[in-house]
Amino acid sequence: MAYKSDFFSIFVHIPIMSFELITAIILIILGTAIFIRWIDRRTRPTLYLSLALFSITIAVFIVFTGLFSWFLTWIISGMGAVYSPDLYVFSLPLGYSFVVGYDIFLLLFTIHIFSDKNEKKVIPVAIIGAILIILLFLPTNYWGTNESLGDPVSIRTLTLGLFLVYNMVIYIILTNYAFREAKHADKKVTRRAFQAIGIGQILNILIFIMFLGDAILLLLDPSSPGYSIFVYFAWTFALVATFLFYLGYILPNWFKKIIEKE
Repeated sequence: MAYKSDFFSIFVHIPIMSFELITAIILIILGTAIFIRWIDRRTRPTLYLSLALFSITIAVFIVFTGLFSWFLTWIISGMGAVYSPDLYVFSLPLGYSFVVGYDIFLLLFTIHIFSDKNEKKVIPVAIIGAILIILLFLPTNYWGTNESLGDPVSIRTLTLGLFLVYNMVIYIILTNYAFREAKHADKKVTRRAFQAIGIGQILNILIFIMFLGDAILLLLDPSSPGYSIFVYFAWTFALVATFLFYLGYILPNWFKKIIEKE
């Protein structure tokens, strides 16, 4: 059984491909800015935050590359009905795998900023993340690799649901850390900085709710081409969350001035 989402659509895939490219470029600019700050500071939190942002940037670039390969295949075939190529199929679970890296580095960053700096706390998170990566690569998720699998879209929804729970648990914990420390901060600038990081974590939760929403839409309507408005919201939340992490941790002078004028 083939799905409409198996075929390239100029009206569906080119807009999201362009949006993902722009998102990746902005993310790498912010990640590079934080990495440059690490070169000056040489502190672990700065390194972990920059690595987290580079991980999510790689995830976006991988998904973009998969879509671009599909676009090229569509062009080469004479712009006819073309199944998603293997590179596109592989790019989806691989992109999610780098999100696990993003989670781990973000957790390390949070532990060093708000907790006891005990990096061993990350071990169970990394183990569960590795198991989820294996589940994400199973062909029964139906990333477009085998039309004879019947109706396995529901399996993908289940896998993404587990992935959502995994991320939500992590981000809820990280959000609690940030707002707890913000509550006890004496200085207004520090309090606002921690709140910015906390709001960024909330947006991270919304990112995966959006991706799950897109998967549910495809489950309810297999004729849908996918890449609904939920995906655009997800990447927008990723951009805003990254910017808030930058503001909350780097604290540029213009942001400090805004806080001090409150």
